Parts: sequence; structure tokens; C-alpha cells
Amino acid sequence: MNEQLKRRGFAHNKILATVALSAMFLGGSPMFAADVVPGTLSAMEQQQTINVTVTVNSNEGPVVGANVVQKGTTNGGITDFNGVVNLDVPRGSVLQISFIGYKTQEVKVTGSRISVNLVEDSELLEEVVVVGYGTQKKANLTGAVASVDVAKTMESRPQSDVSKALQGVVPGLTVLNSSGKLGEAPVMTIRGTGTLSNGAQSAPLIVLDGVVIDDLSFVNPNDIENISVLKDAASTSIYGTRAAFGVVLITTKSAKKVDRVKVNYTNNFSWSTSSILPDYPDVATQARALRAANERAGLPNELFGMYMDDEFIQKAEGWLKRHGGKAGYREMVPGDDFDLDPETGVGLYYADWDVVGIMYRDWKPAQNHNVSVQGTSGKTSYYMSLGANKEEGIMTFNPDKLRRYNVTLNVSSDITDWLQVGGRFSYNDKKYTRPRSIRGGGNAEYEYMWRWGSFFGPWGTYQGYDMENSIAYLKQAGNAVTDDTYTRIGGFAKVKLFKGLTLNADYTVSIQNTDYRAVLKDIYNLYSWGYDVRTPAWGAYQTGVEQQSSKNQSYAFNAYANYEFSLNKHNFNVMVGANAEEGEYRMHYSKRTDLLDQNLPEFPLATGTQTVDGSHSEWGTAGWFGRINYDYNGIWLLELNGRYDGSSKFPASDRWAFFPSGSMGYRFSEEAYFEPLKKVFSNAKLRGSFGEIGNQAIGSNMFVSTISGSTVNWLDGNGVKLPSYGLPSLVSSTLKWERIQTIDVGLDLGFLNGDLNASFDWYQRATKDMLAPAKTMPQVLGASAPRANAGELRTRGWELTLDYHHTFQNLDNLSVYGNFSIGDFTTEITKWDNDSKLLNENYSGKNYGDIWGFETEGLFKDEADVNSHADQSALESGTFKYGVGDIKFKDLNNDGKIDGGKGTADDHGDLKVIGNTLPRYQYSFRLGGSWKGFDLDMFFQGVGKRDIWSTGAFVIPLSRGADAVYANQTNYWNEENPNPDAFYPRMYPGNGGQGNISVINAGTNNFYPQTRYLIDGSYLRFKNLTVGYTLPKSLTQKVFVEKARIYFTAENLCELINNSYAPIDPEVNASERGSTGAWGRIEPMYRTISFGLQVTL
Repeated sequence: MNEQLKRRGFAHNKILATVALSAMFLGGSPMFAADVVPGTLSAMEQQQTINVTVTVNSNEGPVVGANVVQKGTTNGGITDFNGVVNLDVPRGSVLQISFIGYKTQEVKVTGSRISVNLVEDSELLEEVVVVGYGTQKKANLTGAVASVDVAKTMESRPQSDVSKALQGVVPGLTVLNSSGKLGEAPVMTIRGTGTLSNGAQSAPLIVLDGVVIDDLSFVNPNDIENISVLKDAASTSIYGTRAAFGVVLITTKSAKKVDRVKVNYTNNFSWSTSSILPDYPDVATQARALRAANERAGLPNELFGMYMDDEFIQKAEGWLKRHGGKAGYREMVPGDDFDLDPETGVGLYYADWDVVGIMYRDWKPAQNHNVSVQGTSGKTSYYMSLGANKEEGIMTFNPDKLRRYNVTLNVSSDITDWLQVGGRFSYNDKKYTRPRSIRGGGNAEYEYMWRWGSFFGPWGTYQGYDMENSIAYLKQAGNAVTDDTYTRIGGFAKVKLFKGLTLNADYTVSIQNTDYRAVLKDIYNLYSWGYDVRTPAWGAYQTGVEQQSSKNQSYAFNAYANYEFSLNKHNFNVMVGANAEEGEYRMHYSKRTDLLDQNLPEFPLATGTQTVDGSHSEWGTAGWFGRINYDYNGIWLLELNGRYDGSSKFPASDRWAFFPSGSMGYRFSEEAYFEPLKKVFSNAKLRGSFGEIGNQAIGSNMFVSTISGSTVNWLDGNGVKLPSYGLPSLVSSTLKWERIQTIDVGLDLGFLNGDLNASFDWYQRATKDMLAPAKTMPQVLGASAPRANAGELRTRGWELTLDYHHTFQNLDNLSVYGNFSIGDFTTEITKWDNDSKLLNENYSGKNYGDIWGFETEGLFKDEADVNSHADQSALESGTFKYGVGDIKFKDLNNDGKIDGGKGTADDHGDLKVIGNTLPRYQYSFRLGGSWKGFDLDMFFQGVGKRDIWSTGAFVIPLSRGADAVYANQTNYWNEENPNPDAFYPRMYPGNGGQGNISVINAGTNNFYPQTRYLIDGSYLRFKNLTVGYTLPKSLTQKVFVEKARIYFTAENLCELINNSYAPIDPEVNASERGSTGAWGRIEPMYRTISFGLQVTL
């Protein structure tokens, strides 16, 4: 059900009621015009006229303004504000009840009271789909366009970011969340990666009310009317080069005519907890693993002066016996939690601290409030909204905070019956505050928090002071504040020149100001890293203050005309238009070190080195475009698009290009020969499209030769440094546009009178003339090879959508629905000028995202097994030698040795493709329904196949060194437990570095990239559960409330499928800084519960 159009019907119902009642009371022409047809009533029935009370309801309550008319006559009326109308009609006559958005029903008069429940007309409600610069009937669509059910996707969810809410709702639209960080934008793509230039970024174009917007977090989800996703070039080419990789069209709620002022208020209060977190085993278990690794490597068995010997293990076991479990944040007791050397003051820490319980809050709060007002005054209509959102991070100490404010005002006025003008204004203020830790670049406390074992923080205080750990760094950190404001002001006009011809024009100014301020503070604590902890001391970090300000301003102008006309059965809609956009970006950065007083963080009060930086850029695009839609009797469909596009990012000699596209459709369900199948198939359409579009998202200065400052400093005769620069970058004079060609073939089917619908698409996207490195130049040249149009990329995939909805009138209008969607794609590099074909480089025939590694056969069981197996010594380094309990790799080429050959696609030794990083078989399904005011919605989302290779310490024991093991890593081979079926091999420190094969991912010793420790990133999660109840109108109208609904939601309830052995959420795939072993050490994903209220006055 399309909730937006249904609500639009309710918004107009009181207008209809007022108009109709006025016509009846004033007298005049008959209100209902219908041809009188011969009745079928008996003479007795015709003579028995009775007064009938008709009550008309829907799932939303009483229907105001419904038409009730005696069939075959003009005798009728409309329902009042309670959904009731009284008529004098003959007994046995037939009443027709109709209302916009609902199926017309007929009821025979058998008594004085009749109750009717209207059922939504799904064909009418879903008839129109928003496309580029206009709308189209869904039945006539020939391109690959998908509509988002905004009501189910956005409403009642504790999700303030539109892009995150879109995950899984449209096949082909990939939304990847790599962490749960506040304000972190997910990576969004449509039908996969489209280019390997510009860092392989293939983000879709986001268009809000006809104008491009780069950051969806500035959009208030409650303001959204509808969302369309354009996937193929036939649909996107109308937007030109910025739409090479698809378009997400968002339309906000507009100012429209209503009969009275309507006020809506919604709120949501939520609490979130971490979904999946790692943990530590007991301290004695940790110490044994560290000792085993150090002894094997011949390293001292110590960590910051603490030796992992038998005495330490005994102390740890004794502590556990005394306390029975992990300790919370508290004052440490010498002799119980740690031992203090009386001479040096160095501590031996053996208490087992509850790192998760200490550092993470059980629940983090958030709240959201929105108020909107819609009304009409004379010929002017308006829509106003105000939104406020407040969230906090999960950390116990000094959590980060995010707050947003949104203001929207849309106004339209009918100046004449042929001229409408209006304006749109929105203001968004987003403020993010986080602790700016003095270490790790200010954003690495998740990394440090999990770096060492649970005994070494230590995570308590001594004499009231914190130790050298994340608690101290977070508590005493200065703030880093990012304040983003986004303002958009626009005006539009719509002129109806004559029947069928309209002219539209709009102009919009967008300004984004970003201000970043941070204070770098030293810390005062007990230095527990092998030093005296009896006296606190400053950390001797460099203090300072830094600030960055930027302004991003853009202007957009659109003008287009539509002419719609018909010639008998031939229907045409012609659109021509022009678009121009330009933008400017300015940034300034300043930093100064050594604050005189770190509690007075001002630039004049700093005495150290001052750094200044900045940047400035400008851009512009323009284009002429046109579209012709044709259909013959609603059966044969044709759409032709063309755009002559220009972009300032290309050379002056090659800034303009023409990009055509076209699509066709055949609705064979409307043919006469299909009539016998109409009882089964309510709709059947075959469609196909082809198009070409240019790509301007290729990076900065790709067509311009640039120079950069050199790191070498030359001195003149006076000892003054002279500026120096590198050689200018080489740019080919033959560079031209990247071109993206798409083919899409689809089939749409409808069954059960439109209750069941299916849609299937097969597509191919080919990127031609892709920018890639040219032939390698001699090193004596001193510059990198220029880029050339030497690459080609091809993506092929398919998408399937099934949708069912039905209302059971005999069960008190029980309404149920369900939908399922799945899609898959693969990407191949079909052309790349690289004769070497090294595995870590691009080359022709490579599947994008492939992971190369070894196939694992298990662990060596005994010496005989080691001696009889293929020689693995080529993989050994340092003191590491393969032996019993180590990984055994399979000799794929049967040459008696394990190696990577020459590391090329043609000679890769025993290496093979073990996985692929691209998410495959992305799917989702939704189930729900409503009955007697109750509503239920369940949404499930998953990825069928995704592989990740990581050297993070959570999955590779002792990745960086003998620092920590985690609870999921205790099943390893050791001499006390020589289990050949153990999951992990013998312990050895430092497994996360690059091995002896440089052309594959990092990992060495027992952890070269391999099948055994490849992370399975597939999952299926219960994404959202919403349960709501709409109070009866008989109650709410007594307090002048039109509608009131309360609801409960749960987000990310659980994982129904999670095959990953990593102790983190299956969607997490990042680290704070990218350090060795730090993968997964980042803000976790969350499970959220919330409740809220929706009220309409």
C-alpha cells in the first residue's frame, strides 16, 4: 500500500465533503451525473422506500467525503465527518460507494443500517512513479526504476539517517555500514562498482526536490514524500554525467491544498546496546598463550616488565578464586589486585577486569521529535516542519554526542488558473562532539582499548588516579567539535500554457558551512607501562589547538517543458529542458602547539609551531536534455532520452558530449489474445533498455598537469630555505570521457487481480575508455606514467522482486502483506594494459574483489605428517619454522613445494582464488499486516555471500605481537593439549605482517591468506520489528485528535544466520586507523529498542 497517496486522499476528503455539501445546500446542477439504467427491482420493492443509514469505514477509521449513490440514479450523498450518510432509497436497490484511492463497492439495501469497509485500490495508489524531471505511470515504465515504501522504511524507526534506512529495501541498491559510529555515512552503490578510477568510487547521484545533495544526513526522514531509485542509463541519462552510477530521487512533502490546518507530531525514544562484542578469557588463560608464543619465538616472556611465568599465573588463578569473576571500575587494592615493587614502584597486575562492562554502557539513549503543520490560506498552501534529534555514543567515559535540528518550509500559491509559484527553504544544523584523545591522532581509543589483555590497563584507579589506559585518555581529552550547517533556498514556477503543455522552472542556492575545532590536552595519570605508579605525572604530550573551516556553495537552475497529447490510440509525452549547476569550495586549516594553559585553548595563548593550510576549487556543469514517451493503446511502449552534457572537469577541447538512451516495453496482458488468461495474470509486461552516459567522477585534476611541493629543502647563499617542486604530472593529450553503457531486460507480472506481483531484471553495465595507467615509463624520466583511456569494466547481474498484499473483508478487513527481493552481480576487468598480471594489480580477465590465498588441509598431526608433506619452507621467516601443530597448505600444482610461483595470474604456484570481497546475493523480505487498529511489520535483511580477509587481532591470534588473546582464541594446539582438530595452530607472535609473497594480502607464518581463516561475511538479520496501535477515532475525536498511534520498534534484533568466527558484528569491516591488527576495533553496531507516538490534530 502506498501510504503517501492514501494520506493524500484523506487530506482531500474534507475538501470534497465541503464542496459536495455546498452544492447540495445551494441547489443547482445534480451533484452526481449518471446515466439512468433500467432497474431490476420488483414492483413491491420499488414502492417500499426506506431511510437508510450508511456508515463507511476503512482501516484508518471513518471515511469522510465518500460518495454513496443509488445505482442507476442521481440519488445520493456524501459521508460526514463520522463517515455517515442518510438516504431515502427503495428496499432492494443497490448502493455504490466510492472514494479516491479505494475500490468502488456495491451493496444491496436489505435494511435501514448498512456498514461498508472500503478496500484500497492498489492499482490506483501505485499508479505514479517519480522519474527524472517528471512522473510516469508505473504500468508504462520501461526503464529500471524502483520505488521505496517510505511509510514502512522511514516511519516508526529510530533511524535518523536516510541512507542507513535504505539498506535492503531496493534490490540492486547496496548500503554497507562498516561501523556504528555516530554520524558515520555508509557506502552506497547501485549495481556495484562502475569504475576503477577515483579510488573505485561509484556513488549514486542523490537528487532532493530536483537539486543534487551530497549528504543525506541533512535530510529529515519525516519530510520525505517518496523515493525512487533509477538504475539503468535509460532512466539516469537525463541527469547527465553526474548520474553515471544511478540516481536516488527524493521528493519532500509539498505544500498542497487542504481543507483545514493539520498538525502532526511524532516522537521516538530509543536505547541502543552493542550487538556483538569481543571479550577476554581469564587472565591465567591469557598468560599461558602469551608465554607459549614468546617461548617458541625465543623472546623474553614479559609485557611491560611483567613476566608471564608460573608465579604470575598462580596469582591470576588465586585472584579469580577469591573474586569469582571479572572486576568493575574501582579502586585497586595492592596485594589483592596487583603487587607493587617497594623499590621501583613498578606494578605486577593480575586482576581480571571487565573491559566490556567498564568501557561500554549497557544502553545509550537517543530521542527524536518532529512537528509539521500543513494548511491553506486562500490560494496559498504551505508545509512547515521542525525536527530535533539527539544521540549519544556507547562509551562510558566522555561519550561522543550528536544533535541535529531541521527546519523546512515549502510554500506554493496559485497566482492564476495557469500560473503557480512557490518557494522551498530548509535549514539543517548538525553538531558532533567527541573526545579528542591526545594519542593516536585523536581517534584511536577503540584500538588501544583492545590492544592488550584484560589484566593490563589496568582498568582500576590507585590512590584515586587512573592508570595509563583509555579511561584516562577519554576522561581528560579535549573536545573536538564539528558543526555543520546546510541551508537551501529555492523558488519555482509552473505555467500551464495550454492543454497538455506545461513549463517548469526552478532555481536553488545551497550553502554548507563546516566548522571544526579541537583542543589537544595532556593527561595526568599513573604511568603503568612498566614505570613507577606511586606518583602521578603528566604524559608530556604536545598540547595545542586546531581549527578548520570550509564553505561549499552551489547554484542550480532547471527549466523544462512537458507536452502531453494523444492521437486516437497513440499517446505522446514530450519533454525538453536545460540544466546548469556550478559550485565553489573553500577550506582553511590552522593549528598551533604548546598551550600556555590547556584550560584556555586559544591561538594567542599558544607559543609553539603554527601550521596553516587551505584549498580552493570551482566546478560547473550544464546540459540540454529531452525525452519522448510514446505508447500505443497502453500496449506498446517507447521512451527515448538524450542529453548534450558539458562538465568543467574535462579539457576545454572535450567538455561536451551527447549521450543517448532508449527503452521499450510490451504490455502483452492488454492484447486481445491474452484475455483468456486475465483470470490468472492481471498484468504482464516485457521491457528492455539500452543507454550510454559519461562519467565525471574521475577525481580532481585528471586532465590537468599539476606540480606539488618537494620534501627536499635547498638553501641559498644566506642559508635561507628555497621552495622546491616536483616535476609536473604527465597528462595525455588524447584523454577523453569515460563512458558507461547499460543494457537491462525485465519482465513484470501481476497475479490475483494485482494482489501478487513479480518483477525480474537482468542487466549489464560496461565501462568503456576507463582511466587507467598507461605503459610504464623509464625511471630516468622522474615522473609517473600518464593516465590513458586504457581500461574496461563489466558488471553483470540480476534482480528479483515478489510482492503480495490482500485485504480479507470477511475477517474484519484483515490486511496482510509480504515482499521478497534478491539481487546478485559480478564485476570483471575486461581490459587493462598490464602485461605482468601480478595478483595484487589489475589485469584483463580479473574478477574485481577476488582474494588470492592457499587452500588449507588442517594442522600437522605429527613429525611424519610434516616430513611427508610438500615443503613449506619458502613461507618461513625469522625464527618461525613449520612443525607439528602448524598449518598445512595444500600442494595444488603437485610440485612438492608450497609457494606462490611468480605471483601472476599465469603462474601463481599453489595460490588460488579463495573468496571475493563483493557482497553477493543481497536479499530482504518483509511481512506484516493490520487489523482493528493494530499493525505489525517485520523486516529481514541479509547477504548470501561475502568474504573478508583480515589480519585483525580479533581473528588472527597475536597479530601484532604477544600482547593479547581473546575469548574466541582459546582453542589452539599446544603441548598440553595437542589436538589436531583445534581451530587455531600453535601460538607464535607477530602474524599480521606481510609474508614472503608480496602480491597477496598481509598475513604470515601460520596465517598467510587461506581458506581456513577466511571470514564469512554472510548473514541474515532480523532488521526491524514494529508493532503499533491506532486508537479508535471514536475516542480521539472527543479530544479533537484526528489520529493517534503508539508504536514499539526493535532494530537489529538478532542474527538468524551468522557464520563468521570473528567476535564482532558481521557488517563491521573497518578499523579506526588501519594499524596492523586493529581491524574490528571500532565503534560497534547496535541493537535498538524504542517506542513513540504519532498524533495528528
